[in-house]
Amino acid sequence: MIVSKFGGSTFVDVKKVVEIIKSNPERQYVIASAPGESSSEMGITDMLFMCHSSFYRHENYNELLDKIKAVYEKIINSLGIYFDIDAEILELKKNLLSAGQKAELDFIGSRGEYITAKILAKSLGWDFVDASEMIFFKADGNVDEEKTFKAVNEKLKQHKYAVIPGFYGSLPNGSIKTFSRGDGDSSGAIVACAVNADFFEKWSQTAKVFSANPAVIPDAKIIKNITFMEAVEMNYTGIKIIKDSVLFMLKKAEIPLKIYSLNDSENEGMLISSDIKNSSRNTAVCISGRKGLDMIHIEKYGLNKMSGFGEKLFGLFSKYRIPCEHCLSGIHKMSLVVKSPIFDLNKSEIFNEIKKAIQPDSIRLEKGLSIIAVIGQNIGPKPGTFAKVFSALAASKIVVKMIDQGSDDLNIIVGVSDNDYENAVRALYQAMI
Repeated sequence: MIVSKFGGSTFVDVKKVVEIIKSNPERQYVIASAPGESSSEMGITDMLFMCHSSFYRHENYNELLDKIKAVYEKIINSLGIYFDIDAEILELKKNLLSAGQKAELDFIGSRGEYITAKILAKSLGWDFVDASEMIFFKADGNVDEEKTFKAVNEKLKQHKYAVIPGFYGSLPNGSIKTFSRGDGDSSGAIVACAVNADFFEKWSQTAKVFSANPAVIPDAKIIKNITFMEAVEMNYTGIKIIKDSVLFMLKKAEIPLKIYSLNDSENEGMLISSDIKNSSRNTAVCISGRKGLDMIHIEKYGLNKMSGFGEKLFGLFSKYRIPCEHCLSGIHKMSLVVKSPIFDLNKSEIFNEIKKAIQPDSIRLEKGLSIIAVIGQNIGPKPGTFAKVFSALAASKIVVKMIDQGSDDLNIIVGVSDNDYENAVRALYQAMI
């Protein structure tokens, strides 16, 4: 059994979407997104939110509704089916008018997925199942997983093939609640886990994941298989694949994820699973990094013997809700790596509080730090890995400002100057991949 999620970008070629779904009878449940941005129009969800905003400002929103209708008419015509889009647009308008100032933003914003799923179900001859009937949020806005998994499992037992709108569910009071923007994949992962699917598929217009930033390494290899935790590391260091929460959900349920590109549907795609047993795969699977971080250096004699030093320091950062990316410590010095607009806005105040609470011998800010990760399963214990990494950087005359090996043996992270970032990535790619 396969659960498939089609992102908004795929609906520029909805006929291709239908062909892909029909090509494999094991695809039983499809989660649909609202059509995304095109070269001539913004995405449907953005237009719906603008409708809501225009209504509140007492501005004319009929032009936006006409544009939404036109996008769907194009999809319906390309599929060669009859679908009463006028009735859906009229229902949307009625909701705005009847609800008045209480018109719910989440309800209006969810109608893109709702209408798309109904059209797709009509074209496939499948059942339409409304997500609001089986994906439930708690009052605090978090998904009620126990209630949701049970409801999805029981509901979909009644439907061998079904199309489900993504991006939303319902609150305890029955009103519509959307996921955060860009989090439509959660709907698909929830369905996949609830029905214990064999695979969860994610389809987008272009879905290739490279072993380094192609802007730095133009001929970077395409990654074919990685583990869930390698994907989490890649997310952190700048190569966004899919949200961490989705990866952890699928990992816990032991459901592999396949990522496909609509433009290259014959390709085998990229597999993300719990473990990689391919002995021919490189130890390092990816070189990725981020620029523009700050490093705070705090020196105090006898720091290693002080009780409560870390508690005071991290308490200050917690107070300002600033996450510390990395922490490096020595006998008399601790260095913290941060990247936060909140830190930039409150830097002087934070430094004054550190001086008052800790009374350091010196405190210094170093700006323009890049972190680069060499990522791979069991890369830490592999003999000779550190030698290859630092020999490559030394040969390119790169000054290393920070070294951090992940405790889960998935990465070796180095910090370099922003000015050395591209050269360091090239050196590490050449040596490791």
